[in-house]
Amino acid sequence: MRKIYPDMLFSVNMVLALVLVSLVSCGNSNQSKLQGNWGVSGAAGDSTEFQAWYIDYSFEGRKYKKAGYPPITEEGTFEIISENKDSLELYFNVLSSSPETKSYKQWVLLKDSSLFIGDLELKKK
Repeated sequence: MRKIYPDMLFSVNMVLALVLVSLVSCGNSNQSKLQGNWGVSGAAGDSTEFQAWYIDYSFEGRKYKKAGYPPITEEGTFEIISENKDSLELYFNVLSSSPETKSYKQWVLLKDSSLFIGDLELKKK
């Protein structure tokens, strides 16, 4: 039976740690692309209630914020639950919102410098 020395144990632990960090960082490449501020705006020319609208998303770490006009706010945490190349299924865990919204899943597409959420194409700010 081989004797295990502290130096060997340290080396094995370092290799395992490096492999784990490598696997985690490879799996989160789309999450890093998602980070930052995204926005879209427009005008509703024939509307009598409002003329302009916008939606902004901010992703920082595992937290997100959404703000817009007509007035909408939402914030909470998110998790990537499924990936297919540039398509991500996100779970938005809503912690506060106005109007009130429940937590939900949403497919998004990250393509070039655009984030597609539903019919909206948001640009990186």
